[in-house]
Amino acid sequence: MRESRWARARIWAVYHGISALIHQPRLLRLIARTIQRQPWVGYAAGTVASRADVAAAFDRPLAFSSTAHRPNLVAGEFLIGLESGPRHTAERARLEARMPPPEDFGRCAADESRARSNTLLAGGGHAFDLIEDYMVPVAWQAMSGAFGAGLPRLEPGDPMFAHLRAIGAHLIIGRVATKAVQARARESAAALNGWVRANIAPLHAAWNAKGALSEEEVARNVVGVLWVGHPATVQSGALLVQEMLSRRADLWLRDLASDVRRHADPWSDADLRERVRLHVLELLRLRPPFPLLMRDVRRDTLYGTDGKGRAGGGSALTLLGVGAMSDPAAVPATPPCAFAPGRPLAFPEDRTLMFGRGGRQCVARDHVTETLVSAFIGLLRLPRLAWADPWWRRLRYDGPAIARLRLRFRAN
Repeated sequence: MRESRWARARIWAVYHGISALIHQPRLLRLIARTIQRQPWVGYAAGTVASRADVAAAFDRPLAFSSTAHRPNLVAGEFLIGLESGPRHTAERARLEARMPPPEDFGRCAADESRARSNTLLAGGGHAFDLIEDYMVPVAWQAMSGAFGAGLPRLEPGDPMFAHLRAIGAHLIIGRVATKAVQARARESAAALNGWVRANIAPLHAAWNAKGALSEEEVARNVVGVLWVGHPATVQSGALLVQEMLSRRADLWLRDLASDVRRHADPWSDADLRERVRLHVLELLRLRPPFPLLMRDVRRDTLYGTDGKGRAGGGSALTLLGVGAMSDPAAVPATPPCAFAPGRPLAFPEDRTLMFGRGGRQCVARDHVTETLVSAFIGLLRLPRLAWADPWWRRLRYDGPAIARLRLRFRAN
């Protein structure tokens, strides 16, 4: 009995410890910098942190496999958990063929962002929850860019959003989650699968225009797109705002915010959207939604730029992406941790490294970015945006996910 109690306590501590660590980018960068300077530390911990080593792990999917995600896919099989190979390539091509242009996501998100920010401004300035009052509905409407009218409209507070958050969080933390957390994720997965299949007719019609797909094939992919896309986008919006406010954003966002507020319709200005995009990507570089990733080691493998890293088949390798994106070798022009939108990078493709790399990069990378650009524009319209609560209760977490983040602004 005592061993069982200690085992439960250990699992609880690991779960909450990793959930908290994910939200400590400065600490993770410090760990990464140590590994970059002393590679043996990373080898001992089964972790890579330099830009070169993280990129090499992404580029060797047959050695370092994304099947590490598979046990966490409680909502069913999806592209993100498939091993690289012919099936993954075919499934990815099928999904990409049915994804609309990223601009469609940006437009749908802009419509909701405009409505939400107008409502907030009309209220004269008050506190609101960034998660439930803003990012959840904006990200949901952005998803209609993929499904059109086939995706039912859900209002904030709908239980489905809590289900999506639980399933999405499980992708990050599932392998160390407590039994109670795992049970909740399975219940949420069942609820999402049931909801999608109850609404399958319009969703099937929306996705069947480019070739014959069965309702089950459509349902499986719709479930995957929803639970991967929606919670990750919501969390990304919360993280970029958190990073913005932690860096006294009034100093370096003043001009951008002024331009947004002067514009009659800032969401439609291509040049302004590009400026906002660079700000969004820089904020996510500093506080990425997936600061570390796991990979299964498929066979005994050497790794590391010096070839001294040894990973045994059946083990796992941790990729500290947050470290790779702040590696001085990849960010040479200014201090790596300084905020500098559009900064020159040693490898220009690293601008979107927070979405992965190569054939395993997020299939909706540009769609999520366009959504966040539209969402951020709406927030920049709110004057003197700041925390609504004191530091000890600014954020409420649900495992690794931010469940509440209250803000305030002053309209005059």
